[in-house]
Amino acid sequence: MKFKIITILLLITFHFGFPQEQDLDSIKQQIETYKKRDTIRVNLLNQLTRYYATREISKNEAILNEAIIISKEINYTQGLSDSYTNLTSFHVQSGNYGKALELALKTKKIQEEISDFAGLIYTNSSIARIYNHLEESNKAIEIQLENLELIKKNPNKNIEAQVHFYLGTAYTEVEKYDDAEFHYKAAKQIAESVSFETGIAIANSSLGVIENKRRNYKAAITYLNQSLTFFKKNNQNANVAHSNLELAVSFANTGRIGDALDVNEEAIKIYKDQNNFKSLSRAYLEQSDYFKRKNDYLNANKYLEEHYKVKDSIFSKEKVSVIEEMQIKYETEKVQKEKELAEKQVAITQLESDKNRNLFLGSLLIAGLILLSSLFYFSRLKAKKKADLIKIELQETQKRLAIEKQYRDSELKALKAQMNPHFIFNALNSIQDYIVLNQKNLASDYLGKFADLIRNYLHFSDTGFISIPEEVHNLNLYLELEKLRFEEQLEYTFQVEEAANSDALTIPTMLIQPYVENALKHGLLHKKDNRKLNISISKTSDKIIECSIVDNGIGRERSREINKKRAHHHKSFALKATTERLDLLNYGREKKIGVTIIDLQENNEATGTKVVLKIPIIKK
Repeated sequence: MKFKIITILLLITFHFGFPQEQDLDSIKQQIETYKKRDTIRVNLLNQLTRYYATREISKNEAILNEAIIISKEINYTQGLSDSYTNLTSFHVQSGNYGKALELALKTKKIQEEISDFAGLIYTNSSIARIYNHLEESNKAIEIQLENLELIKKNPNKNIEAQVHFYLGTAYTEVEKYDDAEFHYKAAKQIAESVSFETGIAIANSSLGVIENKRRNYKAAITYLNQSLTFFKKNNQNANVAHSNLELAVSFANTGRIGDALDVNEEAIKIYKDQNNFKSLSRAYLEQSDYFKRKNDYLNANKYLEEHYKVKDSIFSKEKVSVIEEMQIKYETEKVQKEKELAEKQVAITQLESDKNRNLFLGSLLIAGLILLSSLFYFSRLKAKKKADLIKIELQETQKRLAIEKQYRDSELKALKAQMNPHFIFNALNSIQDYIVLNQKNLASDYLGKFADLIRNYLHFSDTGFISIPEEVHNLNLYLELEKLRFEEQLEYTFQVEEAANSDALTIPTMLIQPYVENALKHGLLHKKDNRKLNISISKTSDKIIECSIVDNGIGRERSREINKKRAHHHKSFALKATTERLDLLNYGREKKIGVTIIDLQENNEATGTKVVLKIPIIKK
């Protein structure tokens, strides 16, 4: 290749198209209906130029000039910066590098003032692209590497992809094709991660250019055909022209001169329609070379003349001189500004030093007074904190004693509940009946069981906990005595899992009996026959014992109805006392005792009640 690669249009597309393709008709309609000269219109005008950047770039200058005028009228700094940025891109695409650099430097000042890091990175990229065209690609690479550092502080996938793309272009210009390929593929990977199809196509086109440079023409054709198909489908004429221009190179170097002439001619037509003279100049030169390979010297000379006409019209040594002069001026102004700022800082530091020296003695005196006051204050504070600590400890002690008293009271209430007069009266009355009926053995047997039960209640009320076998034994004694009241019309069963039936596992004492009593009193007492009660105890985990109490009584709803009809219905003192005791047992514990009451039903009729207790295990 005799000319360096022209990828400006692809870069512009990558910058403007990354988020999504703009809907031209929608934006044009909004601009036509929204006439107010404010920030909204400025933003809409800038969006419209992003669409035309890859289609009809010649329309963008007038659009951006309007956006600049409105931004100045309403003091919209961000809008002015965006408009200058887009206008810079327009002049770069048109080959007017002097004007492009002038605008880029002006834009950079604005972006530095408003801390617009994203805009600053893109403006740096515009300047780097101009360096590429001035054949100073090493400077372009330095600028883009600085941009990569800026991106680390301000992560942005859109901008990161652009910088990778610009670096790929700069490395291509200095023939570092491996580095160029790395950055093009990095840009492509970002585009693929956000499903940005235009970005993928641009990356493929650029990789095709790299393969042309490496003389891997078949690989280049594969990449370029992929990108060309997408650009044609989406009417991106500028990118279509670029892909055709590079595809012609691949065709010509694989012996397909006729195909090279055809696709290059398509590129020439598009560049002429868009007034893209820089790319047109290269296309003319390439076409001249292809005709020369066919020994058609007449057409070869014709296109060579067109090439020189365009080249002379777009660039001269004077323009290069102006561009370099403006860059030097910008750098000089920047250094001068930094120098003035440093001098001001030195002056401020000197004034502060003088002021500090005058205040030094006064500060020492004040510091001494503050020190004395602090010593007095902290001594008072220390004494107050000590008194507060003693007060808190006293309050905690009082609180702990109150809780212990409540717990002991609850134990007594639970004991009273389990030794309620009705139960004791019923048991003694039954024993009396056996004596009267001269059933001395039965009377003696039940009297012994009654005495054992009362003795056990008194004993375990002091210990605070009981093993599972002992609890089952007490419940069995209790149910045998209660069975007399039901005139033997009561069937009860125990199901104790082997893993739970251990003396090493203990639970709070007098915890299960009130729920058994409640099942008898409110569920089974009102039933005439077929009274059944099942108590099952199992170990559900290393830390939990589960006790299930199931009766086939009349259910809670029916029991409430019966109690309402009584003038003086019995209140469940035992269950209330147990509830209060549960609250105290659970106080401050991570693993709490849980109680669940389930109404059993069949065909919408009550068939009994199930109570499930989940009790944390207390190991001896």
